[in-house]
Amino acid sequence: MKTDTALPIFSHEYWQRQAVLCQWFANLLIKELDEPALTAYRAGDAAPLLGWLSEDGLGQEAEALQSAIAGFTLLEHPRLELAADFATLFLSDARHSAAPYASCYLGERGSFMKEPAQRMAERLRNAGVILPADVNEPADHLAVMLDYLAGAYRQLSEQPLTAQSEPLTGISQFLQEELCSWLPAFSQRCLQTPVVSPFYPTLTQLINNFCRQRLQEANRD
Repeated sequence: MKTDTALPIFSHEYWQRQAVLCQWFANLLIKELDEPALTAYRAGDAAPLLGWLSEDGLGQEAEALQSAIAGFTLLEHPRLELAADFATLFLSDARHSAAPYASCYLGERGSFMKEPAQRMAERLRNAGVILPADVNEPADHLAVMLDYLAGAYRQLSEQPLTAQSEPLTGISQFLQEELCSWLPAFSQRCLQTPVVSPFYPTLTQLINNFCRQRLQEANRD
């Protein structure tokens, strides 16, 4: 995968790479890293994606995530320790962890399946999206929401350049109402939760800033 520093903003290729980045984030949050994934990251497979982020003005966040990935070599049992971090952050009691569900932040702490989940389920139905059988999560799980956003960017990349205003408005609304409304609190809670590796807290900070940047971009005149 090759980056292009001359890539014009709002081109079809630009939207395609935003879709790829959203899908990457979703994949990292839906399940723990397995051995093949760890091997790929150690081999530098994330470099092109991190390069895109740097080109888009998220260089500091990309560098921090690269540093966290480099730190995998310092772990005695990387897969097990990262899986433990994943469980501590995302699978523990929602009142004491950084649960990746919008309902936990836009309502009573620790609450599940509230209005954000219902809204997101409706969005998925309207888009004809059926979650894979192995994704046993509420619709307001961050990975599900990022996967939906990836699909929106893929659709945008297929629109004529002169017909992007309406779908971009929809993306702006989704980012503002369904993601940027709770991601700061979520990423902050990740930073405050004791873990072995900085990988997941750094990742969630990156996702928070990525979504905020995409919202500013979508609202640009």
